[in-house]
Amino acid sequence: MKDTPPDLTDLRKRIQHNRDDAASLHALGTALADRGEYGRSFVFYRAAAFSRPQNVKYLCSCAGAALSLGLADDAKWYVDKALAIDPNDGEAWQIRGGLYLDTFMQPDEALRSYIKAIELAPDDLKNYQSAARCLWSGKAHPAAAARVRDAIPSTLDSLNVERGVAMALAEEGFYQEAIAMLHNILGQRPDDTASISRLAELYTGLRDWPAAQFWYEKGITLDKDPMVVIGYLLYWSKLGDFERARRLYRSHMQGENFDSILGPASRRWQGQDIRGKSLRLNAGDIYFGDALHFARFARIAKQAGARVTLQVPKQLRSLARTLEGVDSVVAPHDPPCEVDFEMSAFWLMYALDIPIAEMIGKVPYLQASVDLRTEWGKRIPSTSGMNVGIVWRGSTYLIRDRFAKRSMALEDLRILASIPRVTLYSLQCGEGRAELWNANPPFPAIDLAPDFPNTAAAIEALDLVVTIDTSIAHLAGALGKRTFLMLPYNASFQWMVNREDTAWYPAMRLFRQARPGVWSDVVNAVARTLPQ
Repeated sequence: MKDTPPDLTDLRKRIQHNRDDAASLHALGTALADRGEYGRSFVFYRAAAFSRPQNVKYLCSCAGAALSLGLADDAKWYVDKALAIDPNDGEAWQIRGGLYLDTFMQPDEALRSYIKAIELAPDDLKNYQSAARCLWSGKAHPAAAARVRDAIPSTLDSLNVERGVAMALAEEGFYQEAIAMLHNILGQRPDDTASISRLAELYTGLRDWPAAQFWYEKGITLDKDPMVVIGYLLYWSKLGDFERARRLYRSHMQGENFDSILGPASRRWQGQDIRGKSLRLNAGDIYFGDALHFARFARIAKQAGARVTLQVPKQLRSLARTLEGVDSVVAPHDPPCEVDFEMSAFWLMYALDIPIAEMIGKVPYLQASVDLRTEWGKRIPSTSGMNVGIVWRGSTYLIRDRFAKRSMALEDLRILASIPRVTLYSLQCGEGRAELWNANPPFPAIDLAPDFPNTAAAIEALDLVVTIDTSIAHLAGALGKRTFLMLPYNASFQWMVNREDTAWYPAMRLFRQARPGVWSDVVNAVARTLPQ
């Protein structure tokens, strides 16, 4: 759980009082970026940098925001200016490396930037990981570690090079190669917790459950690193053993080193008497799918007698108000209110003694407004066949990891368009929509792309939703709509393993990759099942 975010209203008042208040301008830009409003955040970052043109931090924020918006030339201008002022700013070199590696496609120039970042921050493994990525393109390069080692100062820890290359290999989906390198690191440094934790994660991704358990147990024995504990907790959850995961939470996720994750213990609700008390339940700040998935737990707090304030991303506020057990709904940067307790909805799964089936509760637990349902019922008329919503692309997270990449190409779904009496409607938003507009030959799907309240109403008017693991899957599930969910080989923990159904959403059916990165078998199975 994060600290209470700055009050946007207060920041705006400060700026209205003094339009040259660079600190408030920058803070407002950061707050907007945290809530996903990258375009507006860039405006305030630029204003802060204009007010304080020699402030390297502000210039780096502008460069990062421009890069996230695809404004490569602007990003280059800001980062070059930052480095002209302070050639030893590590963040600026990191941003420059990313710009040249992923946007300008100049890996040699990117490597130069990352090597400089390594010299400035020799313990930041991300720099070594990025440096390794500069040395191959689409393949696991066996000489990558040696090339990075030759490029960095010999006075630095050579094992950091090995760790960085292993992380890059894993990021690119080369699990076996990464595992071999991690074992080599442990041969030299047997108690290296970072390597042990990564081994456990990779063996989990390979579905080698005994090996994963071995390395998680070893990691916990050596050091109560929060990430190792959380990884092991998710491991047991993925295997469907929530009770064991809960025991791990209670035995290991205590103490000050977990306060930054769980929030201060003095204000944390973990099942104690809350009758007549107020609770701020954080369902999610950034990821829409998590917020839609875990917001259901507000009902549990209400049944315990609390006054519940639910926190969700602002785009979900109107939908969240339809939840049972919610007294008020806020977004992360709404003005803070005094409460007795705070808790992340996600951690309630493990903190409470209530059986997990009871916590999951009844579905549907969300609903679209009556007016929008009426409107979309007219826009998506009933037919003698099937009206099917499709989503094929999610966030850019894990885009290179073929084991865990959730997204596919629109073209992968073309077989669905050939099924008789099926009309396809695109619920896709973001960058993936361009695939629909530019498809050749044209893809026969009607483009909707509304906001969340309208998407909810559109889903209610459809017969079925076929989607990858993204927020629309959780929205359709929460509405109780029949849903076909297409999962990668290394799927998220809540979908568990070896099952086609899920207790979270009874109307949902799961279709899993049998081979990492191969969607054709999944889509063919959906196509065979869809007419039934």
